[in-house]
Amino acid sequence: MKGKERTGVWVAQWIYDLDLNPNQIRLYAEIVSLDANDGCFASNEYFAKILRLKRDTVSRLISQLKEKGLLVQTRFDGRKRFLKPVLDTRVSSQSSTGKEKQKESLDRTKVGESFGSRSKAALYEGKVSCYTVQKQNTVQFDSLKTIEEKWNQFLKWITETMSESTRESLLQLKGPEELSGLQRRYWDRWIGTLKS
Repeated sequence: MKGKERTGVWVAQWIYDLDLNPNQIRLYAEIVSLDANDGCFASNEYFAKILRLKRDTVSRLISQLKEKGLLVQTRFDGRKRFLKPVLDTRVSSQSSTGKEKQKESLDRTKVGESFGSRSKAALYEGKVSCYTVQKQNTVQFDSLKTIEEKWNQFLKWITETMSESTRESLLQLKGPEELSGLQRRYWDRWIGTLKS
C-alpha cells in the first residue's frame, strides 16, 4: 500500500455470524477484503503489522481458519502464498408456523465479488452517480452439473465470445478456483446466465 494511507476494513455481519473469536474475525475480514480487490497474497508479517499481532499468532489463526473450512490456500509460488476465503452457505427457510429454520448445506462456495448496479440517485449536476455495490447473498444450487462440466462449457463459451488475449489467459487456467478479479466476474456472470 505504498503512497496510500490505510483506513481499515469494514466487517460484514455474515463474518460475525461465523462463530469466530475477535482476532479470527479481524484477520478473516482482511483476507476477504484483499481477495475482493486483487487476490490475497499478503504475508504473515503484513497481517501481523496491520492487526498488531505476532507473526506466529497470525500463522496459528490462518491454520484455524483453514481447519474450520473458511480459508483455502490456492497456490504457493515459492515467494507468495495465495489465500481464498470460503463461506459455508446456509439456506434459511420458513416453516408453516412462521418460525425460521436454518438448514446447513454441505456445499461450499467461494466468497463472491460484489456486483454493481446503477444508483437511482442523481447528482445535483444531473449526472448519474457511481455504481452502488450490493453483496450477492443468495446462492443458487445446480446439482445436475459438476464444476468440471461447467468449466468446460465456460471454456467453450469464451472461445466464441471473448477477445483473443482474454481467451488465452483463461484457457491457461485449470478451473474456476484459479480465477480472480475480472476473470472471476466473467465466470460469475456466465454462471448467472445458467440460473436464469
